[in-house]
Amino acid sequence: MVIYRANPELDEVALIFDDGPNPQVTPKLLDVLKDKQVYANFFLIGARAEEYPEIARLILKDGHEIGNHTYTHKRLTRILKEKGELAVKDEIEKGALAIKEAADLNDSDIRFLRPPYLDWNEEVAKIAASLYEDRIVMSGLAVGDYDWGISHYWDDTGRAAITTQSKRIIKAWHDEMKKGTLLGFHDGSEHNLEGNAYYETWVNRALPTLEAIPQIIDYIKSKGFTIKRLSEMKLVFEDSNI
Repeated sequence: MVIYRANPELDEVALIFDDGPNPQVTPKLLDVLKDKQVYANFFLIGARAEEYPEIARLILKDGHEIGNHTYTHKRLTRILKEKGELAVKDEIEKGALAIKEAADLNDSDIRFLRPPYLDWNEEVAKIAASLYEDRIVMSGLAVGDYDWGISHYWDDTGRAAITTQSKRIIKAWHDEMKKGTLLGFHDGSEHNLEGNAYYETWVNRALPTLEAIPQIIDYIKSKGFTIKRLSEMKLVFEDSNI
C-alpha cells in the first residue's frame, strides 16, 4: 500500500518538493511559502542534505515537514536488481540518517519515504515495509517540472524560457486540481551525485517551478482549499499499481 492522495471529500491539498536542498532555489522557495503563509513537504536527498545542512535546518525552522528521498536518488528497483536487498535497505536508511543529522531530527521525525522517480515494485515494498510500513508517498500526478533542459541558465537570456516553462506547470496543475491532491514538484535535482548524470546547470532545473509556485498557491486558495503538511492530513492508502 502507498499514498497517492488525501481524502477526496476534504478541501485539502499538499505541496511536495523533491530533490533538495538546492542553494539556488530552496531558500527563495521558503521565502515564497512564508510570504503566502503555507507549509509544504520537502523530501530531501540525503547526500544533498549533507552538502547543505543549513538549508535543511531552515526548512524545519520554517515549520515545513521533511521526508526521506533516499541517499543518492537512484532507482530502488535497479539497486535491488544489481546489488540486492541489503543495498536497497542501506540506500533508504543512509538517506534518513543523513537527513536527521543535517536537520538535527529524531528518528520519529521523518515519517514518510518517497521513492526516487516514484519507482516501485513488490520486492522493494517488502524491504521498505520494515522501515516505513505503508508510509510511502507517491502523487497522483507529477506535471513534468523535472524535464527542464540541461542547457538552461538563470540569466537574462533564459528568462523567457523559464517563464514559458513556468506557465506550462501552472496550467497543468490548474487542469488537475481537485480535493486531496498531492502536488509533486522539485526544488533540486539528483544530477552530479555519484551514480547519477552530470551537468553543470543542475541547480537551474527548479527555476520554472520557483516562478510558478506563487500563482499555484493563489489558485489553490481561490478554490477554497487549505494547504497542509502530510502529517496533518487524512491520507488514502491504495494499491501501488505495480
